[in-house]
Amino acid sequence: MIYHFILNPKSGRPKSQRNIEDVIKAACRARQLQYHLYYTTCPGDATEYVRSMIRISKERQRFTCIGGDGTLNEIVNSAPSNPNVEFGVIPYGSGNDFVRNFSRKELFRSIDAQIDGTPFSLDLIKYNDAYSVNMINIGFDCAVAREASKIKKLKLVSPAFSYTLGLIKVFFRKIGTKMTFVFDNGEKLDGVYTLTAIGNGKFCGGGYCVAPEAKMNDGTIDICIIKKVSRFTLLRLISSYKKGTYIHKKSAKKYFEVRKTDHFKMEFDKPVPICIDGEIKGAKTVDFSVVKNAFNFVIPLGSEYIYKD
Repeated sequence: MIYHFILNPKSGRPKSQRNIEDVIKAACRARQLQYHLYYTTCPGDATEYVRSMIRISKERQRFTCIGGDGTLNEIVNSAPSNPNVEFGVIPYGSGNDFVRNFSRKELFRSIDAQIDGTPFSLDLIKYNDAYSVNMINIGFDCAVAREASKIKKLKLVSPAFSYTLGLIKVFFRKIGTKMTFVFDNGEKLDGVYTLTAIGNGKFCGGGYCVAPEAKMNDGTIDICIIKKVSRFTLLRLISSYKKGTYIHKKSAKKYFEVRKTDHFKMEFDKPVPICIDGEIKGAKTVDFSVVKNAFNFVIPLGSEYIYKD
């Protein structure tokens, strides 16, 4: 086994944790492991690094990124469905929503627990020709994430608070995006909607449980759609949307469309921003499908997937 640790220097790691490189080296040397440290230099760099290492060696390899959901997305997109590759994450990003799906999240920052971790097969959401490990957001959520990414660059603003400030800023803009949903059973939804969250995992935005019934190994995609609502109504819905309780609240159900499927399409009048695992991209049409058991994710020793079958 070859161990790779991929570090994103621009992630949300606090200064107090920047000695993690020394901790990794000490742990690997104590175990006499074959390992490499790699520092990303630009978006997409982590993807290319993993691909190059796979071309060089046919030996089983484990790639662990030190960063956020976006960096995990990058390395997984390098080699989906490759049975000889394992992926892990040491969460030092802004939201770290992917690891919220697991128990004892603190163990993800333990190098020893990571090295002793066990790979577990999880699904991916395929959107057009790329993949999402956790969550895709369109509309209001995406606009908030876009603003938060700008705000968090300010030295005095924490990553968590940047999302709250982004939400406040977007709240006073025009709300609503024209969206068309086409499902394989012939159902079609067409109209202006506040937002759409498409989940493999449950969480986004630094702890918003927007897909409370999502499982990352059940072969389905969870879709949450909020209909066009006023700012006042949206304000009333935010709490139940964040907690995931909207799924069972009778008073909220009339504002939501909830679906589970393994494939559907979305169309827009013009290219719109789409938030993929915290990173902003754009598209006019998107084909979504689930890829069952698409990648081997390393769960640290002592942690477990909370909703595994």
